[in-house]
Amino acid sequence: MALIYLVRHGQASFFNSDYDKLTELGIQQSKIVGRALEERKLYASLFASGSLYRHQETANHCLNELGVKDEPAISNNWNEYDHIELLSKFNPEYANFSKLNNDIRSHPAPLKKLQDILNQSISDWMDNKHDYSLSWQDFKENAWIELENIAASLSSRENALVFTSGGPISAIVMKAMKLQDEQFIDLQNRIINTSITKILVGKSGLSVSTYNDYSHLEHDFGLVTYR
Repeated sequence: MALIYLVRHGQASFFNSDYDKLTELGIQQSKIVGRALEERKLYASLFASGSLYRHQETANHCLNELGVKDEPAISNNWNEYDHIELLSKFNPEYANFSKLNNDIRSHPAPLKKLQDILNQSISDWMDNKHDYSLSWQDFKENAWIELENIAASLSSRENALVFTSGGPISAIVMKAMKLQDEQFIDLQNRIINTSITKILVGKSGLSVSTYNDYSHLEHDFGLVTYR
């Protein structure tokens, strides 16, 4: 039985103008997950990553800890949806990042305010309320197709290690577990930076073995982040 390990990227710089870059904490998380996988004696024959910088940074730090020199295969299908586009469709003023930043920081509970805005923009996207460069349906299908392609390339007892984002992971878990679209937001909101979701590749198809495992971070609560 083959296994596909889906690793969410480390903490990114959400409140900075260049979000697509790991924070110092994100780098630390990426190294820790690499060491944890090394302790588990993980052997992977295939490595893949989204094309976003935070994916590739996470991959580099993790694989260095594993002693792996292979370059991950890059695919846009492992990328997160464009949250800037979703936010700007939801509220055109948010095309100016400083406006969004100011609205969030001026709120008594900035992180809750941010989550509420993101959730509303995702709901609009899922309901196809605006014209988006990538539809919700295509986003879901792309992630699943990419997973199937990796599964098809694995022999029995081989493993794959994939560096991606919370959105593709949640879409995959949702389909594998036959959940409704309405549960996507809740699934995604629970995913911790550098958490591991394992997909079993068996004769009966693809199934979820573990979801959002972040036990490698639990020794220090300060390492546990959602964004």
